[in-house]
Order: sequence, then structure tokens, then C-alpha cells
Amino acid sequence: MPSISQHSNGDSEVAGYSKKGDDNSPYLHTNGHTDAYQDEDVFQHLPKPQQDVLLLHGPRQKYALEKNGHIPELRSEREILVQVLAVGLNPVDWKGPDYNFGLPSFPWVNGRDFAGIVVKTGKGVSRVKPGDVVFGPSTDYRDVRKAAYQEYLVTTDFNVARLPTTLSANVGAALGVAFVSAILSLGVSLGLDFTKAKDAPTGPDLLAIVKKLNRDEVPEDVRHEAFESILDIERPTAGDWFAIWGASSITGLTALQLAKLAGLRVIAVADVVRHGARLVDAGADVLVDRHDPSRATEIIRSITKGKLRFALDTVGKETATHLQESLQRSKGSEQGHLVGLTGLPKTRLPGVKYHAVPIKLFHIVPTLGESVMSWLEQLLVNKALQPPEVSVADGGLEGINGALDKLRNGSISGKRLVVPIGTEKTKEPSFNGAINGHSEVKAEGSLEYADKLNSDPSRIKFAYWVPNVSGGLVISKIEQRTKWDLDSNARYARTAEQWGFEYALSQIRFMAGYGAENQHESVSFSQAILHHTERLIVMAALLPGPWNPAVAAKQIASIDNYSKGRVAVNVVSGWFKQEFTSIGQWWLDHGERYRRSREFIACLKGIWTEDHFNFKGDFYQFHEYPLKPKPVSKPGRPWPEIFQGGNSIDARENAAAGSDYYFMNGNTLEGFQEQIADVKERAKQHGREGQVKFAVNGFVIARETEEEAIRVLQEIQGKANKEAVEAFGDAVKNAGASTSNKTGMWANSKFEDLVQYNDGFRTKLIGTPEQIAERIMLIKSLGVDILLVAFLHYEDDIKQFGEQVLSLVRKLEAEGRGKDEEFEISVTGDVYRAKPKKDDAWLTDLEDRK
Repeated sequence: MPSISQHSNGDSEVAGYSKKGDDNSPYLHTNGHTDAYQDEDVFQHLPKPQQDVLLLHGPRQKYALEKNGHIPELRSEREILVQVLAVGLNPVDWKGPDYNFGLPSFPWVNGRDFAGIVVKTGKGVSRVKPGDVVFGPSTDYRDVRKAAYQEYLVTTDFNVARLPTTLSANVGAALGVAFVSAILSLGVSLGLDFTKAKDAPTGPDLLAIVKKLNRDEVPEDVRHEAFESILDIERPTAGDWFAIWGASSITGLTALQLAKLAGLRVIAVADVVRHGARLVDAGADVLVDRHDPSRATEIIRSITKGKLRFALDTVGKETATHLQESLQRSKGSEQGHLVGLTGLPKTRLPGVKYHAVPIKLFHIVPTLGESVMSWLEQLLVNKALQPPEVSVADGGLEGINGALDKLRNGSISGKRLVVPIGTEKTKEPSFNGAINGHSEVKAEGSLEYADKLNSDPSRIKFAYWVPNVSGGLVISKIEQRTKWDLDSNARYARTAEQWGFEYALSQIRFMAGYGAENQHESVSFSQAILHHTERLIVMAALLPGPWNPAVAAKQIASIDNYSKGRVAVNVVSGWFKQEFTSIGQWWLDHGERYRRSREFIACLKGIWTEDHFNFKGDFYQFHEYPLKPKPVSKPGRPWPEIFQGGNSIDARENAAAGSDYYFMNGNTLEGFQEQIADVKERAKQHGREGQVKFAVNGFVIARETEEEAIRVLQEIQGKANKEAVEAFGDAVKNAGASTSNKTGMWANSKFEDLVQYNDGFRTKLIGTPEQIAERIMLIKSLGVDILLVAFLHYEDDIKQFGEQVLSLVRKLEAEGRGKDEEFEISVTGDVYRAKPKKDDAWLTDLEDRK
């Protein structure tokens, strides 16, 4: 029998906010010591762990900002500590103070919706880990530690969902209360079963979960709704009508989508002129305008022929009174059911059963909370649920008062008002020295700076080439302060992750090529780097042919477990003929190499996800192969991420059919646009629309002036190793120009492009830090998710890039840059166009240097 969580007793003894020195405070003392979970304390390096808290000192008062508040402490193994990134505002946040309800005592901390970074967890095993960006509602409103109007809050791992990287923290902060209210209304009060959801991951049967509980353990005030809400014979089934009054509200819109996933026919009552289009997009079967309530009721009864049995009101008592008139009224299994989120009719009709949502079940029943939030993760990852639109208010915690006034006067409709915490539009954000108002920690081994820098899930991510082969990252005789040994690479990796890099790519070579006389093996080298890092995801390059997918899958799965889900793979189809023939491997033509890689990728995914894998292809065969252990599974990451590059049609088809990321060489603006559009369209044809992400290679030269950066580029190209570059150019003809339509990698590369062997110069990351950051905004706006970079001097340039460029990128993103492709092209597009201006000095043709 599922147990009821004992971590919260519901008492209001924690209600009073107490300042430092009060031993009864629900917050940590300023020395950071507590009796619970002291080990690995994220705050142990801070002399006085404190936070800002927004306090309500009495009814009908404004909230007041309290500086130097204490950090709330964890009290159970399932509790987690979250640094709040954004707060979603709900009507109860202003109605409670204005009408003096839901406030056990004063001063009080309010706030129901949040998104943030997990900074500390209990000792229990959980899907939630430190560093995860999560969101959720605070339904346990009597526990002040869990309120959202503070910089750090406590919640439980089963009451949060991990936010997909495609969504921002602002969006996450808008969804928690709405989703939980909607799914409990439908799943518990009305008994809708989501296990047969269509076009979506399998959902939970919440009523079945509740019915298995010990009745005596369920609080008395929700016991009747939990166990007597609806008979099994009455439960809605696919095809039944369901009416929502207030369908344009965030909760109403969420309930509409959930009802459609379960197969119900939905009548949406709202302001049709203002919100009709969005309601239709969400799946509403019928729209009814709310402005004439009596007429609306008549329309609903006409459409349902007087047999409507299920309805939800999100507005209040008055509209609930109108809605009840639409319901079928009879006894037994044919009675109508009305759920009122904010009130039920004073005068009730016979033959109708009335429901108040048992929201408390969400935080006292771990199995229910876990099933709800796990399904929410899957819905978002699979894009089966459309998140709400948000309206962002500035000012941080201090701006919440002004934002609530917008709710009071009704100026916000159909959107959730969200307040980012620690980012004020009136003050220019600075990531050089401070993040979110906190002093930056740059001490050796500290990752706090990087975690805060990378807190926005919609950010462009950064990767770097691992120099695990000798000769540096350019084919030139210029001095390169870049070493290829493990000790140096471990140092580079630690520096990279501390300054905001999230990925690294190791190279695969079996023999010398273009100056790389020494080559460390990619997979084992990647594992070694993972051993020296904590956050970095390392892409191990794999070469089908030398690698059998069974061996590769086994290696990567084991490393994934050792590193707690931090390994990825880059599948390289091959371009260096001698590398294959010298070790006795067949050298296939271009199309066949990519066809083999496609089978290789399919086998990796199958081996990693199926209990007994079977496959019969032209290159690989498997029969009932049972790999254990499997790799670590995370939201949006059912297997280690699979990267794959190439410009040719064969490469694009492979990416569209099976890869997670498509790597591109440097290109022109038109070239990038064409490639991305083509792969997206091909992915759509393969039924994988939106499932392929994009990464671009670039070489960075950041200097104080553009002229200085250009001189460095000219020196690199002027000192090019002519023999090695030409040998490389001859070898890659097998990958680029050999394709029938001349679209492969390096097919259009000039001599000076090949000096950086993935056309890195063509990405134009050469200039001042400000110029480079602006160009990265353009690259992001085109749809690029990861920028893979290389440097001349790894000993210096990794830190310089993080300190001077990456921080500027985050600043621009915080200002809303990188989202509007047309705007970004207007700012920096000329640098990338296929026919650049003749006076672009650093693009001067250097062909005579051959």
C-alpha cells in the first residue's frame, strides 16, 4: 500500500518568519550548520549563507523585501533545496492578502509557482539531481520554507518536474499550479484515466493510485473527495463531452489539452474574440462565448443534447452557477459532476455532484506526486502539451508588488505573469564578477559560477574540441600553446566547465594525418576526462568499421554509468581512406559509409533501450542481445546523445533519420539556412519533427581589436603547413567533392579554409569579444543549439573565451537576443553572406599562398 509522506505535518508552527539568532527559525543559521544533510553542503564555502525574502506583514499590505534572511533547511530525505530563477504569479497571491485568507500568521511568505536550479538534495534515491533545472507548485502553503517569494526554497523531489532544455525557466514557472490543478480535477475528482492517452506518453490513473491508500492516513478534509469522488461506473470515457468555463485561463487551457489527450470532446467557454484561435489550436471541439451566460448555457445543452455529465469551472461561484445549469441532472451513474476551482454555487441542484479539488494529495502522497510530475516531464519532452504563454515582469522580488497590481486590475488575460528573480531590466545584468546579484565564485574547483551562467534552458550551449592528438587545431607552423597529454587536457576540461562550457568533443584517429603524429584513442580518453570533471559532457568519437556497435554500446553504457550520464557519442562515417586500409578495414564509397553509419546508430539506440535487441541489416545483425546495465536515462535523453556530422545528402538523411544532433562545418549565412531547413524537412518526413538539434564548428580568435584578430588569422594561414594542408585536401575529396551533387564536407573549401580542418574560420568568430558574441547571437537565431569551438592557445584561450565572450553571450540572451532571426541578420548578417564585401580585409583570398 502506498505510504503518505510524513515530511510535512501541516502545522503552522513554521509560519512565523524569524531573523537570524532565533533558534526556532525554519531557516538555516548564518553559519550554515544544521543537523540534517551537512555533507556536500553547497553553501559551505560561503561565510554567511543568506537570502532575500519577500514578506507580508499583515492583510491589505504590500509585500516587503527582507534582506539577509536565512536559507531554509532540509528535513527529510525526499526534500530538495532550489535556487529560484523565476516566480509565476497566481490570483491567490493578491486575493489572499486583500481578503485575508490562506495566511496562517504574520509575517508570511507567499508564492505558489516557481522554477529554479536544484542546489542540494536529501539522501534518498531520486530522479532529481543537483544542477537540474526544475519547476513546480508550492501546494503545501502552510510550510513557509516551500513558498516561492524567496531566493531559495525547499520542496520535494516528487513535487517537481525537470525542465526540458527547449523551455525557459520563465515558462516552467508558469505551469506548475495550472497543471497540478487541472490533472487532479480531471484525474481524481472526475476519475479520468490517462493510461490510454492518445498521441502522448502513457499517463497515470490517479484515481486508482488514491484508492490504494490507507483511508485513515488521508487528511479528513480531502478524504471524502479522494475516496467518494466518483464511482467506477461513472468515470468518463473517450467521446464523452466535457465543458470548461474559463477555458482561456492557464488552468483551463491545460485541462483542455489533458482532456483531449484522453479522448474527450471539449466545449470551451471563454471570450471567443480574444482567445478563440488559441483554444482551437489547443483542440477545443466547440467554442462558446462567455458574454451572455444564459445563452452560453443554452448552447451547451443543445450541443450535448442535455447529456453533459462533466464540467470544470475556473472562474468563480457566479460562473459555476451558470455552468451547473448545463449539466445532466439525475441520480446514480448518470448524474452530472461539476468541479469548481475557485468556488461552487451557493444554491445546488439535485442530481449534480460537486467537487473541490483535493490539492493536498499532491504533496502528501509521493506516488501520486511522482506520477503526475514524471508524466508532465514526458509530455513536455514529447511536445504533447503546449506550455502557457507568459508575460514577463521585471524588478526581481521587489517587482512582485507592481506585477500583482497588473493582476488586480485585470490587464493580464490568457497569459501567466512571471517575474525572473535576480534579473532586473532596469539594471544592466553583469556576468563579469556577479551573477544574479551574488558574488561570483571563481575558486579552483567551484562550479557555482558556471551553474548560474547556464541556468536558462533556452541558452545556446558551448563545446570545445579536445586536443587529444598532437599538432594543435590548425595545420600551421605557427606557435600553438596547446598540449595533447592527459594532464593538460584534464586541466583544460576543468577550466572549461568552470567557465561555462558544457560539452567537449574528443577526436578519433588511427594514424597520423595533417600533422597529428600522435593520437590518443577517443573513448578511453573521454572516460579519463570525465573522471577529472563534474559537469562536462564528453562526446567520444566512434568510427563504424573499426568499432562494432555491440562493443561501442557496451563501452558507452558503462562509461555513462560511471559518469552519471555525462557521455555522448559522435559517429564519424570516415573520410581518411588510408586510415581504414592500413588496419585491414574495407574502404566503402561515400554513400555506403553513411549507410553503414545509419545502421550503426540504429543499433546503438536499440541496444541501449530494448531488453532483447534484434536487428538484421546489411552490415550488422543482432539476435536477442540483452545489454545490462543500460545507460542512464534522463528527461529528453533516453540514451547518450548521438552526434553526427557531414554536409552531404547522405549525412543529412542520417541525421534526419536517427541522430540527436547534426554537426555542421563553418559556412555562409545562406549555407547554414539551407542545411538547417533541409535537415528539418527530412526529419519531418521521417516522423522526427523537432527531434534533431544542430551544432556548428568554429575557430575562435578573440583580441582587443578586430585588426589584431585578423593579423593572427593571417599569420596562421600565412604559416600554413602547405604539404599537410594539401595532403588533407586530397584525402577529404572522398568526403566532399566525391559526392554526386558536390554537397559533402569540404566540397567548396579553399586552401585557407582547410588550414582549420572543419572550416572553422568560415564561422567568423574572429574579432573582439563583443563582435564574436553578436555573431553567436545570429548563429543561435538560425536554430543552432551548440557551438563547437577550437583555439590557438588552449593554455590561455579557454578561460579568456569564458570570461570575455561566453559571459557576454549570456548577457545578450538575458536581454532577449538570439531569438529573432530577421533582426540578428540585420545586425551581423553581412559578415556571413555568400558574397561578402570586397573590403572585408580578413576574407582576402590567400590562394596564392599555396
